[in-house]
This record gives sequence, C-alpha cells and structure tokens, in this order.
Amino acid sequence: MNLREFQAKKVFAEHGIVVPRGALASTSEEVRKIAQDLDCAVVLKPQLGVKKRGKLGVIAFCDEPVMAEQEATRLFGMTVEGESANTLLVEERADIAEELYLAVTVDYSRRCPTLMISRYGGVDIEELSRNEPEKILRLPANILSGLTDRDIATIADFVDHEVAHLASTLYSIFRSCDAEMVEVNPLVRTKDGRLVAVDAVLNINDAALFRQPEMASLAEQSGGGDAIAQEANANKWTYIDLPGDIAILSSGAGLTMTILDLIRLEGGSAANFLDTAQIDDDGIYSAFELLARAKDARAMMINIFAGLNRCDKLAEGIVRYLQEHPYDKPVVVRMIGNAEEAGHRILRDFGVEPYRKLEEAVERVVVLARGT
Repeated sequence: MNLREFQAKKVFAEHGIVVPRGALASTSEEVRKIAQDLDCAVVLKPQLGVKKRGKLGVIAFCDEPVMAEQEATRLFGMTVEGESANTLLVEERADIAEELYLAVTVDYSRRCPTLMISRYGGVDIEELSRNEPEKILRLPANILSGLTDRDIATIADFVDHEVAHLASTLYSIFRSCDAEMVEVNPLVRTKDGRLVAVDAVLNINDAALFRQPEMASLAEQSGGGDAIAQEANANKWTYIDLPGDIAILSSGAGLTMTILDLIRLEGGSAANFLDTAQIDDDGIYSAFELLARAKDARAMMINIFAGLNRCDKLAEGIVRYLQEHPYDKPVVVRMIGNAEEAGHRILRDFGVEPYRKLEEAVERVVVLARGT
C-alpha cells in the first residue's frame, strides 16, 4: 500500500521530521487561499500514485496566489498515466542550498533493511546507482538490533551528524510502520541551515496492514491508490503495474516472475501482470476483464498451469469473454496441465492456437507486441 505524499509527510512530521508548511486543496479557489495564507512562493503537487511527477510536467512552481490559481486550473482534472489529479498539495517553496537523498528499503538479496544515502538528491537514484555508485552509501541494518552507534557514525562520516540523526528517524518509521520503502528525494538543506523533507514516499507492506489500522485508514480517507490493484486485491489476486506494453495473466508469483524475465530476454517489456492463483471459468473471465481494462497494452499473454483447476473450464472462460467482449489486441495462451487436450481443442475451435512451451509463447507475444 503506497501512501500519497501528503499522508507520508503527516507520518514524517509526527516523528519529528521537518516538512514544508502547506495544505491540501480540491479547487483552484482553495489553492489561491492557501497560497495567500502561506504568503510566499509555493509549489503545487498533484497527489497521484505515479512516480517522477516532475519529469511528467505536473508539478508547478508559483510566485504569487493568482499564478497559483491559474496553474491549479490547468492541473485539476489532468489525467496522468490513467489517474486524475483531484487534489493538490500546496506548499511553501524551499530556499534550497543543497539536495540530498535518503531512503530505507528492503534488500531482498541480503534479506535485510538497507539505508541508502547520497549527497546527490533530486535525481533519478537508479541512474545514479548505475553510473556513479560511489556516490551512494548503502548500509545494511540488522533487523534485530537496528541501527548501531557504528552505523550512525558511518553515515555521519559520509554526510554529517544531522543527516545521520534523520536517517535513524527514518529507520524508526520504516520499522514501526511495517514499511517496504521510506524515501526522501530530495531531502534539502535550506539556506538557513534546516533539513526539510520536500518530498516523501512511504510504502507499507500489504501483509502487515492488519496491525497497521491507522495506515490503512489513511489510504481509505484519501480515496487514492490504484483502483485496479484494489479490485484485484478484493479477489485475493495481485496486480502490479509496469511500464511496458505486454499484459500478463498468470498464476503463482514464481512462475509470473519467470515470465517477466523471459519477456525481457526476448527484448520485450511487460505492461503489468495479474497473479490470480487458482481460478475457474468465471474467475478467468473476470480476470481477463480486469486486465483488459487496466491498461491499453499492445498484446496479452495468458499462462495456465492447471492443477486443481481444469484447462477446459479455463478455456471456456476465455472464449466466453472474447465472444462477449471482442478484444482488438493479440492474445497468446500457454496452457498445460489438467484437462489440457480438451482445453486446447476449445481454444483451437475458437481460433486461438494454444502453446505448451512457455518459451515459445513468450517469443510469440513479444513479436506480436512489436507488430511484426
């Protein structure tokens, strides 16, 4: 569960991290009023789930209230990657002397939380990591003992004691909120020497929400979040949005990740994936409908490995959906397992040639997505 920026900043402020003065607005008139009350240059930030809003051109810097109202009129109702800008965070614009980067995330290869600190904030941290890794301190933390005095000293040597103290606070938020990612990019040092979190990311582990009722309540109050992912979650499915052009419907996290890797090796890229676990004909009908609605992908791959469920029933669900809702993008189906031959026959009779080998199905869907 990914909190919106204003929600993450609320949590940060409660833990003593300085954030800019500001308020939420849902109309252009409210934006002007907030800007007047702040009595300074402001920043307007749509509260969206998308990343890199600055590069997408949806963050506005305004010197006075009338300009803020005009920019708000432009931003409200704007659709960015399928999400509408219905609320704006109006904040004082920081007088920046230095931009830094600070985050706590999960390093799955090391199986532990890891702090990431850099003097170079406000940039694409992935690109910095690839091209200039020496500019980032990566500090693994022991999940049992937390940050030690030695860890704090290491951060202080890399940046300074003030940032080290803030990193310790961020780690406390990470642990207390059952987070998967806590990030400040940029963390700015203002010209008067204050450290201010001008952006905030706080992603909570969905499996821990039962013991994080306040976090779950924040998401419900905002009405935010990925509607497709929420709908999938209601069915006990997992939906992940990705930046490519091939939609994937599969079951089993490990197998789904294998498909993603194979698509990448073939030179393709996934638009999203929906992990459904065990489903019947009605289930795959609903899953197909959800994935088709999620994003305008260039091709779809359906992977079926039938054990407790049956290939023939799943094939009937696919055919029924395509009969009732003609899908204008190519669909590749890989189907093996229980009642496999019957399932293949149903698909062939409808005009869909099923695959048995996963590699062949992946190769085909990548070709179709390219339009070749």
